Amino acid sequence: MSNISYVSLSQATALERSLNMTAHNLANASTAGFKSINPLLESIEDSSTTRDISYVQDRGTYLDLNAGTLVPTGNPFDIALGGDGWMSFQLDGGGAGYSRHGRLILDVDGQLKTASGQPLLDAGGGPITLPDDVGQDITITTGGTITDRTGAVLGTIGVVTIEHGAAMLSLGGGMYHLPDNAAAPQQATDPKVKQGFVENSNVEAVLEMTRLIDIQRAYENSIKLMNQDDDLTKTVIQRLGRSG
Repeated sequence: MSNISYVSLSQATALERSLNMTAHNLANASTAGFKSINPLLESIEDSSTTRDISYVQDRGTYLDLNAGTLVPTGNPFDIALGGDGWMSFQLDGGGAGYSRHGRLILDVDGQLKTASGQPLLDAGGGPITLPDDVGQDITITTGGTITDRTGAVLGTIGVVTIEHGAAMLSLGGGMYHLPDNAAAPQQATDPKVKQGFVENSNVEAVLEMTRLIDIQRAYENSIKLMNQDDDLTKTVIQRLGRSG
């Protein structure tokens, strides 16, 4: 393979990854609390030659942390966060996941959970459990305190801030976890919890669709360039064979 093919191959590989991420973003355009994921690509110069040649290298991914639109639902168990911060959830295999997906349900044991079953954690890191007779008659303050109709405190929603949140890894459904060696989350000092709201995905479907088309065209051009370079190499070999 020539340098042209190597450069085109590196670009095609990066574009394929970008294509998959863009398709994933579009598939989650209606997932509450979802943050669009983007490839982190870098241009790397070829130090093995004196020619000015650069390749595309995949450095990982990052999240777009811009907030989605807050939509009123009227459901007392739906919560959204204004400004920065993440809600904490207990994962099935242990440990904590973080999300801004606040569309919650109350299970038979009185625990507030996501539809997929991850319990919402309180400020102390334990699942929030409400009394059997509380029903839907609860009030959640902007600070995350949950009270019943008499004003008795039932718990406090844990809201944390995460350093370098864009580096978090997706677990699906708008849930994320910290990468290895990440700094521990800190309790938010001024959370802004909004009861009866959910945060929509921050995916801009029209923008992602346009990006999808552009990536497909660029990918096709990379493959075409590799094929042309391959055809040129075959032609050169054939001519050399005839002249010999």
